[in-house]
Amino acid sequence: MNSVWISRLLVFMSALPRVLCGADSNSLCKSNRPELDLQSVIDNLIQQQRKLCTYQCLTNEEKNSVKALKNQVENVTNLLFHPPLIYNNKKYVISKVTYQSSDEAMTYCTAFGGYLAEVDDKNEYAALQKFVVSTPGVDMVLIAGTDASKEGTWKFQRTLAPMPVLDWCAGQPDDRNVEDCMTLWKSYGTKMNDIGCDFRSADYRFMCELPKVN
Repeated sequence: MNSVWISRLLVFMSALPRVLCGADSNSLCKSNRPELDLQSVIDNLIQQQRKLCTYQCLTNEEKNSVKALKNQVENVTNLLFHPPLIYNNKKYVISKVTYQSSDEAMTYCTAFGGYLAEVDDKNEYAALQKFVVSTPGVDMVLIAGTDASKEGTWKFQRTLAPMPVLDWCAGQPDDRNVEDCMTLWKSYGTKMNDIGCDFRSADYRFMCELPKVN
């Protein structure tokens, strides 16, 4: 553990009032959906990265501070996401909040050190399907996948690598009204469905793939 982790956690925690309740951190949240100022978080992280000290070892007091901050971040994660799935040394979480666009969903995931869940093989796909089925109150869950650059050629947004697993709901993908993003749809066998990247619905959620927290 080094000073990079401490700096990032401190900046992240200082920005939490804006993430959870908007600019006025003294007021109660007016809705169940958090307002985001994640660009400010990212900018602050970059500034802190440039000012990092060069110490390689932490004192016991610093180690205790890191542990406390990690616990606070975990508590915030629990506010925003359903209980996680741990699979193959990765952590997957499904949001309790909706999203305005796939870009916003990816920003949420990035803020927690991850990205939209990527289906890399059939075993992972089966695990994520079971995860969606076992998570209450969700039906359509956004995951990584887009064919925005070429219709019918599905890639991961993060790496632009071709998706190795495609398993569509019956009649999908249909690209109705330009549908270039992907969800898992519980009501239709928890298989893949194409959806508009900017489509909004109070019922839709997203899934992040995060580094496992030991």
